[in-house]
Amino acid sequence: MDLFLLDFLGKPLWMWLVFMSLVVALLVFDLGVLNKDDHEIEIAESLKLSAMYITLGIAFSGFIYWSMG
Repeated sequence: MDLFLLDFLGKPLWMWLVFMSLVVALLVFDLGVLNKDDHEIEIAESLKLSAMYITLGIAFSGFIYWSMG
């Protein structure tokens, strides 16, 4: 368990693993669930997806700010 507490690029390894897992999960969700049909997306769908990803990015940066101070 001490392996997850080792520093990697100045932060604990567990934090990097959570971040990478989140990125991979979002890619799988986007490519496998939301966009499995070949179609040209409409403006409304594009705005919804953009708002979702912007919100997730702001929430993640808020979590980092809250946890790191």
